[in-house]
Amino acid sequence: MLAMRLQTFIKLCHYDQVELARALDTMLNGPGGGHNFHWSLKKAIHSHIEGATSAEIEDILNTPTKEAERKYNKAAFDNFIAKFGKAKEIEVVDQERVYPIPNFGIELKVDPWFRTFEKGQSHLHLVWASQKPELAQRIANIGSLILLDTFKGAALGNSRYCIMDLVKPKRYSDKTISDKTKLALELACRSIETCAKLV
Repeated sequence: MLAMRLQTFIKLCHYDQVELARALDTMLNGPGGGHNFHWSLKKAIHSHIEGATSAEIEDILNTPTKEAERKYNKAAFDNFIAKFGKAKEIEVVDQERVYPIPNFGIELKVDPWFRTFEKGQSHLHLVWASQKPELAQRIANIGSLILLDTFKGAALGNSRYCIMDLVKPKRYSDKTISDKTKLALELACRSIETCAKLV
């Protein structure tokens, strides 16, 4: 079973065959379990929602030792504040679920970060904060579809399912999912499964 976070899967969906082979080879055969580049961003967003001071947030964002990590996570946090800083109804979501795709031996960890209520409508947000690749609408649709499928029967079931790109910043929602999105998901899974067997 090939297990990964939904954000990693979304990243793989952007790649051509050569990039995909390289990424999967690193994931499957590389040393260590990989580093979550955005842990400090998630912690900062959750802390902000829970009422932390700007000094406390600054400390969290300055924690990573790599300068690139600090820089990009700070930029993403600034975009979060620009979009949601004045939101009256916003709450932390800490519910990681597993989305199995057994036909292709893939298992995704789906962890939306926060939820807003806008005009009485719940919006569940999974965050995208990677600089590269630039998030494409068609791939964001795949992410929204998986988010919807994962949480539709749960307590968060009445939501708009959103991929929040904190790089641009831009929000994509399940409103733009089409019949072709399911096909695109299947083709992406097939490509990843085939490539994973070869590396």
